[in-house]
Amino acid sequence: MSAGALALAGLGTDTAEAAPKKRSPGDLIRVGLVLGEWAHSTGWGPMMNGINGDRSYPKRTGMIYTHVWHIKRENAEAFAKQCGVEHVVNSFDDMIGKVDALIIDAVFQTPWIYKVAEPYLAAGIPVFSDRPGFDAVWKVKKTIELARKYNTPFWCGSSLECMYQRFQAAEHNPPETITGYEIWSEGVPDYYTHGLHGVWWTHKITGGGIHAHSYKTEAWDKGGGVSTIIHNDRGNGPYLGKIIHEKRENCLIWTKFAGKDMVYRYDTGHWQNFVYLPLLLTVQDVFYMGMDGLPETYDSFLEKCKFFLAGFRSCLRENGELVELEDLDEDWAVGCPWGHQHMPGKEIYDAWTKLLGPEKGEIRPPV
Repeated sequence: MSAGALALAGLGTDTAEAAPKKRSPGDLIRVGLVLGEWAHSTGWGPMMNGINGDRSYPKRTGMIYTHVWHIKRENAEAFAKQCGVEHVVNSFDDMIGKVDALIIDAVFQTPWIYKVAEPYLAAGIPVFSDRPGFDAVWKVKKTIELARKYNTPFWCGSSLECMYQRFQAAEHNPPETITGYEIWSEGVPDYYTHGLHGVWWTHKITGGGIHAHSYKTEAWDKGGGVSTIIHNDRGNGPYLGKIIHEKRENCLIWTKFAGKDMVYRYDTGHWQNFVYLPLLLTVQDVFYMGMDGLPETYDSFLEKCKFFLAGFRSCLRENGELVELEDLDEDWAVGCPWGHQHMPGKEIYDAWTKLLGPEKGEIRPPV
C-alpha cells in the first residue's frame, strides 16, 4: 500500500514530527506536480524547467519539476513532454520520497485537496496548493492541524498577494489608519476562480480583521458582482470596504483607500515577470525555509480562507446578505463547479470521486 493510501486509511497518523530538511545555498528544489485543470503550471513550467523542456534556457527560480501526475495520464504525459519533466507517475502519492516539495496545481478539484496534501505533510514534504485550495472551513482546519503536527508547511495563495503593489499598499496604509476602501478586481469568469484574487488581495492590504462579508451577484459563475466587507476595530473604529468584481481602467487590480489620493493598480499583462514570478519565489521560500518561510501565520491563513468562503456562502445560501466569519457553518462546503460553461466536464469530477471518495457540496456538476 502506498504512503498516501496508508494516510488516507488512517494508519501512521501517530508518526513523530518530521524533521525539517536542512538545505544549503544553491540547492535545486525537486518539485512534484499534481496537475490540475486550467493549470497555472502551463505558465509556471517554462519558468522552472526552461522553454519547451530546454533546460539550458535560463530559468527564473531554484525549483524544477521532476515528477508529474494528472488523474488522466495522457494529460500528465503531454505536460511532461512540453516542459521536460522526467517522470510521469501512476498515483498522486507516488512522488513521496522522490521530491523535495509538492505543488498542487488545482483550481477545480478543491474538495479533495486536503486528502492529496495529507500523505506529503506526514512525510515532511512541504506543500503549496494553487487557489482556492479549500471548499470548507473544516478542511482548512484539518490541513493546518496536520501541518503543525508534522512541522511541515502548507500554504495556498493568490499571485496578487505576492505582487509589489500589495506590499506598497500595505506599507503606506497600516491597519490602524484604514477607514474604508474601494477595490476593483477582475472577476471574470467567476468568483470561484478569479473573484478570489480581489478577496485575498484585500485581506493582505488591510491586514485582515474581517468581521463579515456579503457578496451580491446575478450569477456567481459569470463573474461580476459586489462584495461588502465589515472590518473590526483595529485602532480607528470599525469600517466598511467594497470590492467590485470587474475591471477598471483595464487593471487586474485597482485600489483606493478612503481619504487618500494614491491609487494602487496593476495593468493586465507581463504575467511572467510581475505576477507569476513573485508567487513562485514566495513558494520557493516556503519550500526552502520550511515553517520559517511561510508568508503568513496559520491564524491569518484560516481567516483568509473563511473570508473567501463567507462570500460564497452569502451568494449561494444567504441571498447576498452579510455572513459573519465566526458564524460561518464549518461543515458547509462549496462543492466543485465542474460542468458549467467555463469549466471541465463531469468525467473529471467522477474520476476524482472514484479515486478519493465523494465530497458533499452546495455546487454539483450536472448529472
